[in-house]
Amino acid sequence: MTGARGADAAAEETPGYLARDTVALLTPIPNGKVLAAICALNGCRCDVLEVDRGTLAIMVDTVEGAADRAAIGLAAFAQEIIVLAMERREGQLSVVPFTGGARGNPLPPGLALDRAPEVVISLMTGAVTIEDVLEKDPSKVHSGRVGRVRAAWRLRKLSRDSRRKQATAGR
Repeated sequence: MTGARGADAAAEETPGYLARDTVALLTPIPNGKVLAAICALNGCRCDVLEVDRGTLAIMVDTVEGAADRAAIGLAAFAQEIIVLAMERREGQLSVVPFTGGARGNPLPPGLALDRAPEVVISLMTGAVTIEDVLEKDPSKVHSGRVGRVRAAWRLRKLSRDSRRKQATAGR
C-alpha cells in the first residue's frame, strides 16, 4: 500500500511542464489545413495550430524520433522550406532544422525560438497545452488525425479551391 502512495506522491510533485512530453514541427506554411493534410499523408497524426508567420504541428506520437520522422516527411514534400523539429522531454527542449528532407545541426532553443510567436513558446515550455489553445480559439486548430486517403482528398480539394480563388482574383 505504501508503494502506491509513494507513486501518487511522486506524480503530484511532478511540475506540469514535466508531466507530458511535447513533439512539434514549426513551419512557414501559412495554411493549417494544408499542413494537417501533409502530415496525415506522411502518417503523422497531429493537431495543427495556425500562428503568426506559419503553422505549428503538435504530434500525437511523442516517442523518441517522432519529430525527426515527421520533419523528414514534411521537408521532403515541401523542399524549399525550413522545418523546425522541436521536442520537450523531461523539461529539456531540443530544436533541429530540416531542409529538403535533410537533418541539420541542432540549434540552441533560445536562439531558434527567439522570434517565435508567444503561443509556440508557451506550448513548447509547457505553460499551456494544445487543449488550452483549442478552448481559447478553436478556429485556428486543424486536425491531422485522419487516414492517408482522406488527407489526399483534402489536399486535392484545398489545391483546387486555391486555384479557383486565384483565377477569380485575376479577373
